Amino acid sequence: MNTKKNTEEQSFLAEIDGKKFTRRSFLQWTASSLSGAAIASGLVWNERFGLFAEANSKEKELEERWITSCCNMCGGQSGIKVKVVNGRAVKIEGVANPNNVANISTSYDSVVKELGAMYHDNDAASRLCPKGNSGLRTLYDPDRLKSPMVRVGEKGSGKWKAISWDEALTLAADNLQKIKEKYGAESLLWFSEDHSFTHIQQDFCKMYGTPNYHNHANLCDVARKASFKLVMGNERPLPDFENTAYALVFGWNPLGATKWTLLPGIWNRGRAKGAKMVVVDPVCSQTANKADEWVPIRPGTDGAMALALGHVLIKKNLIDKAFIDEWCVGFDEYAQYVADKTPEWAEKITSIPAATSERIATEIGETAKAGKPVTIDVWSGPGQHTNATLGGYAITILSALLGMIDKPGTMMEPDKKGSKHHSLSANLPSLKKPRVDGKGTKYILGHESGIYVETRNAVVEDKYWSPDVTPPKAGMFVFQNFVMSVPNTQKNVEFLQKLEYVVVIDTHMSETAELADLVIPGSVYLERYDFNSHWVTWPVMGMRKPVVKSVIGGMTEVEFIMALMQKMGLKDEKGHCPASFTYDAYYQDEFDACDFPKKCGVNWAAYKEAGVAMFGKTEYEKFRKEVKIPEGGKLDETSGIVKDKDGKDVGFKVGDTLKKGFATPTRKLELCSNLLKKHKHSGLPEYSEAEDHPTTEFPLYLVNFKQAEHTHSRTFNNDYLMEMKPDNPLLMNFATAAKLGLKDGDAIWIESPYGKAKGTVQTTERIHPEVVALQHGYGHWALGKVAKGTLNKLNTWSPAGTADGQFLSGKAEKFSGMAVHKEIGVRVTKA
Repeated sequence: MNTKKNTEEQSFLAEIDGKKFTRRSFLQWTASSLSGAAIASGLVWNERFGLFAEANSKEKELEERWITSCCNMCGGQSGIKVKVVNGRAVKIEGVANPNNVANISTSYDSVVKELGAMYHDNDAASRLCPKGNSGLRTLYDPDRLKSPMVRVGEKGSGKWKAISWDEALTLAADNLQKIKEKYGAESLLWFSEDHSFTHIQQDFCKMYGTPNYHNHANLCDVARKASFKLVMGNERPLPDFENTAYALVFGWNPLGATKWTLLPGIWNRGRAKGAKMVVVDPVCSQTANKADEWVPIRPGTDGAMALALGHVLIKKNLIDKAFIDEWCVGFDEYAQYVADKTPEWAEKITSIPAATSERIATEIGETAKAGKPVTIDVWSGPGQHTNATLGGYAITILSALLGMIDKPGTMMEPDKKGSKHHSLSANLPSLKKPRVDGKGTKYILGHESGIYVETRNAVVEDKYWSPDVTPPKAGMFVFQNFVMSVPNTQKNVEFLQKLEYVVVIDTHMSETAELADLVIPGSVYLERYDFNSHWVTWPVMGMRKPVVKSVIGGMTEVEFIMALMQKMGLKDEKGHCPASFTYDAYYQDEFDACDFPKKCGVNWAAYKEAGVAMFGKTEYEKFRKEVKIPEGGKLDETSGIVKDKDGKDVGFKVGDTLKKGFATPTRKLELCSNLLKKHKHSGLPEYSEAEDHPTTEFPLYLVNFKQAEHTHSRTFNNDYLMEMKPDNPLLMNFATAAKLGLKDGDAIWIESPYGKAKGTVQTTERIHPEVVALQHGYGHWALGKVAKGTLNKLNTWSPAGTADGQFLSGKAEKFSGMAVHKEIGVRVTKA
């Protein structure tokens, strides 16, 4: 991991004889015979300001500012400060924002105090990943779109015409209005990123009248959300690795696929304090490498292992029976179900020796019995399979059996208080039309982010889950490279080609943008505002703000959508429209809707300057907190549930007191789900085999994975990041490669029932012998010169790496609708 002191990845741009240099390349250049050219051209390195300047310039002529903000090179939202000299951003460093340090308030305070005293700088506690350190290369990427582009040829022909922003607004407004009048407002699909300017997009959808809003979360972790929600009602509990005694992690690589930069720190500090760390994963990731034990498992079988662990815990009486009796429901049904789910049963499914499962179950049980904390977590490894929700449910139940919920060193319920939104009142009839994707109906645990592949498949196949669904005719894609991000690349292309009108807002001419009718240049995070409700366990809200003016002289996404609202005359039923605000005033209005910054005594001006607001501390066992019947609320004497005036559950009766409990239908931890029972399911974490498993013809499991060098399919035109990881060879076990007559570096063919492509093989012992793996996001044929790779002898582009999505069937998990990214059988042959 790079720290804030690592300036190798910072941009120090200068113009010398018409050439651009980074500090790294300048040092390399000066070692050559051209070493005197910088001085000859009148430029010298100014150490104070961190850039080249004219030799005779006076320092007072250079205006230096450090501006605090939040990163958005991924969804982690780390705190940053940016050095701006004469209006140009020249350096990024981390700050002591909780997202960079720790997710428990006492741990955060301790680390900042210790390292702050050691280095005389509180920001020494911070860290940034490679993506955060390379942000300036994205900001000043020469391949960024500079102006709106309208298609003048066939879709995908690459024929475009640059137009003005006013022309783009008129075209978008006119065409969206025509779509609405001809097919109905619900025929518009909207896809967005899940943590950037989403409120204004949802407002547009409401006022336009479409219920078909989707966002990126469906491609990420909605199966995990569903699994935890079934048990505890909270979609995203957080692990307290730093203070645990035993961590058991299924299919997550927090040290490599680093979502929050605090993760490596809390993991490594936990190990330093003596915690045992065990990682269950088909691939020996960076996290597994830094654990005490790596347990290689067949992909998609994690749920079977978890059921075997539950079996052993109950058989050996290593459960917390008192906690279960007080705070759980469904134990007897669960215990009966796992009675025959022995480690020997699981071994046949998972390939994990029965003795290993028996030992791990015993270790976590005895650790908990000794009064020491245990953390058990699961993420996208098991969560991106066709059996993800119930497999994850089996894993999340284990913490409940041990009584290891919301205590120090366990899975914590975050106390999330952050940005609120002045929501609009919209009651258009079209908003009541059924969604295209069947969220909440066909997919009973579908997340608010929608179901991408269901929507796409319905359009491609012209088959809809209900006869009342209006076929989609138009699509808006904001900060989303749909073609490269959604499983089954060919279907993605067909989907975009079938839509009558497509608008894409993005920073680059992506594969998705190439199939659009109108492309609008997007902003980079250093040019815009956003609120960030941080994923830690106490209330923290960060703020992203512009540190420089738009490099391309364009509009931000929020400004464009507000202008589009105004152009179309959109208003809610009260006559309100966000377009009545200026850009800055819009965010001040959003800030005024928030309650917790006021509790900190922070006003708008102070919040903008600080870039973060926080109050309080991490609280434990919040489910035991006593509550009162709210004004206008009531106690249902039959169920014992306390409801507020709007009918929302807020607590339940325990003896003579009212407790908060958990946000489940029973207000208790559910080992057998009442919600699933209502939908004619047993309610139990039943194990089922993944649908797209290997076959005789396609005998190897293919999974994908992510690393700290890249975000999804988004960062592949960043030259610094591509220098770190220029391609994605197929990982294969040494023994498997030997059987196939392959050696490290060989050119290969990778083939599934859905796609075939070339790649290279990298042999290793750090992968299950039945599994091969590709890092996600490579294989671009658009986006920019760096992403596309190199020109070959035929004067065509040779992509950097192999796109993993082309091999996948393109399914959605049947409960949550999670896009299935890690499940297919392939064969590999020498090219």
